[in-house]
Amino acid sequence: MKLVLTAFLPFALGYFLSFLFRSLNAVVAPALQSELGLGEAAIGVVTSMYLAAFVVAQLPAGVALDRFGPRRVAPVMLLATAVGAVVFAFGQDVVTLSIGRALIGLGLSVALMCGFKANVLYWPIGRLPLANAIMMTFGGLGAAMATRPVQWLLVDYDWRHIFLALAVITVAVALYQLLAAPAYERGGKGRLKDEVHGLLGVLKTPLFWRAGLAPTFSLGVWICYASFWAAGWLRDVAHLDEPSVGVALFALSIAIIPGYFFSGMIVDLLHRRGIRGGRVLLVYGLLFLAIHVPIAMNVTTMPKLLWFTYVMLGGMPVVCYALVTRAFAPELAGRVNTTLNLVCMGIAFLVQAAIGPALAWMETAHGLPRPQAHQLVTFALLAMQAMAWAWFAASREARGLP
Repeated sequence: MKLVLTAFLPFALGYFLSFLFRSLNAVVAPALQSELGLGEAAIGVVTSMYLAAFVVAQLPAGVALDRFGPRRVAPVMLLATAVGAVVFAFGQDVVTLSIGRALIGLGLSVALMCGFKANVLYWPIGRLPLANAIMMTFGGLGAAMATRPVQWLLVDYDWRHIFLALAVITVAVALYQLLAAPAYERGGKGRLKDEVHGLLGVLKTPLFWRAGLAPTFSLGVWICYASFWAAGWLRDVAHLDEPSVGVALFALSIAIIPGYFFSGMIVDLLHRRGIRGGRVLLVYGLLFLAIHVPIAMNVTTMPKLLWFTYVMLGGMPVVCYALVTRAFAPELAGRVNTTLNLVCMGIAFLVQAAIGPALAWMETAHGLPRPQAHQLVTFALLAMQAMAWAWFAASREARGLP
């Protein structure tokens, strides 16, 4: 129990905040539009700044994690998030909001990776997929808090007050991490040159790309939709009103929890029965591709159930972090995880930033109705993911991940 409170919960709460902040803009977007006069494309760009900061921070953060440990890295980064929340709360235009959103993303860029690194340090390596999956269920809880509960708060409080309150909570979590987490002990001199050399070694390993590209590609697309663009689809294609969208987003955030948890549990159970994790991961990827088909066909029958299934299945490829990490030495865990996250968040940033302008271009330049524009975007993303998973399936090394 002590290990849970010191080595697990402090970093799980950090990931809780990460998903809360990541999903928050989808709910406050109408308030930003009405108060500041921002269009959908502008809000999409502001929201994507969170992911852009993620991308910038991943590689240096991975080196820092393996060099200094999660106890020293996580609290410092969370303080940047608190500053970003304050800047965002006082924002009056796209530039200020983007700066605040970027600082929030920068501070939370290694929230999950700190947890993964702590899991490698303090839990048996064979149970890593399960430990990581439990860690990530806290992300589902954070996403849930960012939907319907925030809508209730917006009835009585301004969106600026919510961000200021979150800044205070973030500082409290940072103090908890600093005071409660175990000290990081590592062998060797830990020279920076050696840390960077280890990172380059990860990047040069063919297995890293053959096994990691397809799942991180799908996760990037999934993050983009689960945290923002699913709401746009529900409004534009299913024609749900704002209260119904809020209920749907709350349901989607709940769907993250079983997706994360059962993906790790299934891999853990099958691993003990001699079934390779890479094969299970491939099945997860194919299931996620399959759920894209009715969405791309604009099926609006029971849209909440459709997107609940999408979000649940989309979280399952996240076990790739644990599976790929197990193929490398434990002292490289921070760099392996953050490099995978770089690919994932880079794709999420590009997709999230591109969807808004793409929809607007198809609508204004070609006269396509918004539902058909969504359809073309979804089919294009499905095709790119299918090619990535075909490469995964063709690799014996990827399928053979333990």
